[in-house]
Amino acid sequence: MYPILFRIGPISIYSYGLMLVLAFVISTYLAKRKANEVGFSAEAIVNLSTYLLIGGVIGARILYVFLNIDEYKASPLQIFMLQRGGLSFYGGMLGGFLAGILFLKKYKFPFTETADFIIPYVSLGQAIGRVGCFLRGCCYGKETLFFIRIKFPDELVYRHPTELYASLLNLFIFIFLIQAYRRRSFSGEIFLFYLILYSAKRFLLDFLRGDLPPIYMGLTVFQIVSIFVFLFSLIVFFYIKFCYGKKGA
Repeated sequence: MYPILFRIGPISIYSYGLMLVLAFVISTYLAKRKANEVGFSAEAIVNLSTYLLIGGVIGARILYVFLNIDEYKASPLQIFMLQRGGLSFYGGMLGGFLAGILFLKKYKFPFTETADFIIPYVSLGQAIGRVGCFLRGCCYGKETLFFIRIKFPDELVYRHPTELYASLLNLFIFIFLIQAYRRRSFSGEIFLFYLILYSAKRFLLDFLRGDLPPIYMGLTVFQIVSIFVFLFSLIVFFYIKFCYGKKGA
């Protein structure tokens, strides 16, 4: 669509990179505003967000390159050109998780309390970042005659705007998690809600994606991963809520 928004002399401003920056700035700013209300310092939230961003981008890029290695064999330097897109969420989740663990160990923050607070803003960042996917033209949908459809400038067919679907659904997840945070019944509940909702969203949305080939029983690799994340998170959620909760009552 619009991979390059504009140029300032020899400098190109890429839509994907710009949306990543906006996602980080907006999400961190909103989280920082709420930090003092729940016992976190604004400085700690900025530091945590930075850890998550760096770890998430590295993990997301590594997994994306691994899954699309043929694209980079001829030009390995393309691996470092993040402004042009090419990130895989589950790689980002793992990278962000490991970076978050390093942060928590360094500053001695409780894992579940911190995860519950920050994860809604991660979802908001995803919602903004997916707009970058739409502007770049990646993560595109299958051909469709559905009334909600788009046509890329260099194509003749209409496609599902899966990037915008993902953005909107992540925004709904953000709103739900923010509301649920005020009524949570145990520490870690919001983080588990996020894993359940995101994995369900990703599983369903991949049926409309046109850029991901199925690898087993008509499912993409990310749908298979989503099944495991969904089931694991759901089991942990119900165990804590109904089993562990009763023992602690």
